[in-house]
Amino acid sequence: MVRKIVLRGKGRARGRAHGEELRDLVLEQQERWTQALQDDIGLSPAPYLDRLFAETNFMPAIERWTPDLLEEVRGIAEGAGTDFRLTLARQLSDEEPWFRREIWLQSRIAKGCSSLGVDAAPDRPALIAQNMDMPLWHDGHQVLLHSIDPDSPVEVLSYTVAGKISLAGLNSAGVGICCNSMNHLDHDVNGLPEDFVVRGFLSQPTLAAGLDFMHRVPHASPQNYVVGGPGHPVVDLEVSASSIHRYRTPGTTDRVLHTNHPLVNPDDGPWRRLRELLPPDLFATRFRSTSQARLAALHRLLGRPDQPVTPDTIRAAFSQHDGPVCRHGEVEGRRDAFTLGCLIMELSDRPSLHVAAGPPCSTPFQIFGFGA
Repeated sequence: MVRKIVLRGKGRARGRAHGEELRDLVLEQQERWTQALQDDIGLSPAPYLDRLFAETNFMPAIERWTPDLLEEVRGIAEGAGTDFRLTLARQLSDEEPWFRREIWLQSRIAKGCSSLGVDAAPDRPALIAQNMDMPLWHDGHQVLLHSIDPDSPVEVLSYTVAGKISLAGLNSAGVGICCNSMNHLDHDVNGLPEDFVVRGFLSQPTLAAGLDFMHRVPHASPQNYVVGGPGHPVVDLEVSASSIHRYRTPGTTDRVLHTNHPLVNPDDGPWRRLRELLPPDLFATRFRSTSQARLAALHRLLGRPDQPVTPDTIRAAFSQHDGPVCRHGEVEGRRDAFTLGCLIMELSDRPSLHVAAGPPCSTPFQIFGFGA
């Protein structure tokens, strides 16, 4: 069962409450990250963080676009009694892995994630959903943050791990966001990191305001975002540092299915560079991915226009090991992608978030909402 904590107040106060209540988990999460760093590239945190923050420039974008969230990160560090730089680095869900890859041509481990969006039907609201795949060492630290800012028109439910402000989520206006990494596409060392993009989007009171935010901010990391809100078709955005492209699954008019490779965005500079730099056999083994197979499985399970999409059919599809869509760290000897959670969001005027804090084939779902 996922642990839910309520965070009230402005950013610094929310962060302190997060750090204090989850101190043991935050410290253990950082210890696991440190071990993964040493396993991957043989560096301890201090010299690695020196290089990470010397060769990237995320702070100006964070300060401009999401200053309250930066204060929340400072509060987490204060509440947990840990180093601010390390706490900030743990918010760089996609940026820190591609930094390792770009410098050493060695990825930590390719994350997965399979997502879906479907427009409203007469008998149900619009739905967005995803399996959130992460390295196995994150398991056991899943939390749901309920953020209540007195100066914000919306409350926010963020699914994440201890010490991080967000992975994906839903707000009380029924605006939701799911996201898949797409490391093939261009990134920007001066952009706004993904976790801040997600929470910044969720602070918006309408889907239109959220989409405007997505098009105004500079994006640090390439990402596929499935977003939606009450009374509107769901929107899929393939985002790179230089462009944003919308996508709809061919052969359907009401849905989108996506995994971790770009389908319409052509800005695949990093992937081309890696192919040129690495021997073919090393490239094929080091950067192998299940993305194509998972997308094909989603098409079989949910891709036909006549296939009904409901929370129950999403649960069933996202529990399948074809692909595999539902993942258990299948590759021996590696911290392979593991389904850290399955999220299903009902985007109505009374929105709800269905959460399984682990592989949905074997983890019970809980349903969360806002208010009474």
